[in-house]
Amino acid sequence: MNATVQTYGKRARDALSMHKVKITAGIGSALLAAPAMAADFDLNATVGPLLTGVIELIPTIIDLIVAVVPAIIVLAVVGFIVGFLDSILKLLKMS
Repeated sequence: MNATVQTYGKRARDALSMHKVKITAGIGSALLAAPAMAADFDLNATVGPLLTGVIELIPTIIDLIVAVVPAIIVLAVVGFIVGFLDSILKLLKMS
């Protein structure tokens, strides 16, 4: 049984070392291909449309904030008044 365990351990080590070789080769080829890909990469063509999309969304977001903030302020004031009157009524019931 001990020989069988050692055989499986050797197989596992061999398989692991083979994967390390494959991973190392993959990283090496990616590093060699990076300068070639960088020459074809155009930053303005990729980031420009994203910035344009974000810039087009900003007025919509501002409109949403301008529409929601007054409602939140009104609800806060009404909640304060109702809570204040409720506390006054509770004090009147105690006496």
